Amino acid sequence: MNIFNNLYVQRGRLISGVLTDIRQRYRGNLFGWLWAILFPLMQLSVYAMLYTVVFRIRVSGLTEFDYTLLIFSGLVPILAFNEALIASMNSISSNKNVLLNTAFPLDLIPVKAAIAAQIPPFFGIIITIFVSIILGNIFWGAAIMVPILWVLIIMFAIGLGFILSLLSLVLKDVREVIGIVLMLLMVLSPFAYTPEMVPSALRIIIYLNPISYFVLCFQQVISYGNWPELYILLTTIGISISTFITGAILFQK
Repeated sequence: MNIFNNLYVQRGRLISGVLTDIRQRYRGNLFGWLWAILFPLMQLSVYAMLYTVVFRIRVSGLTEFDYTLLIFSGLVPILAFNEALIASMNSISSNKNVLLNTAFPLDLIPVKAAIAAQIPPFFGIIITIFVSIILGNIFWGAAIMVPILWVLIIMFAIGLGFILSLLSLVLKDVREVIGIVLMLLMVLSPFAYTPEMVPSALRIIIYLNPISYFVLCFQQVISYGNWPELYILLTTIGISISTFITGAILFQK
């Protein structure tokens, strides 16, 4: 339970560290903080155009605008996960001086990095919710579920980041491998299609991908305006909490 105790006791220092990391990230850029909005907007727009205009994929029962929202709501958790995982994984190796800093608990370094990396995905979800409001798809439960789902996917990323941040200190190949794995997880997640569109023999691949459960939850809440299916939500919670606790234990040991 040390990780939870440190999160509470060092919350002020954690917040200060997150704000410092955010300022350093956008310091010196020509557009500064504007990139926090432009980057997710361009990412979402490129993928939406790719699947709606180039591939011309259509989902039964959804208009072209509704399908665009489906893509947005599925991409946001993937972007949030990728940003958090990469930031937490590199947090120790890129700041080895923190190993000599006893004032800040070492197990909070990946947490700080993951939270600070959430600025672009945060604006991505704002854009997505705004589109959902315009289309009339949003419902009041989103105010409850979106923050909960966001915390869950960050916990999942941090749990993996705890483990990978240690491995990357001794195995430099980890960063290259993770890049390929993240690409595969994204392609195999149903952010631009529904599980029903996949042949039944291959559908198991979707449900073996942990990211799929987060994608489906976000899509149900934001795109369809419903509560997530219970088994999908429970699986999401189980994946997040178990990975976070396992990663924290291994990191501390």
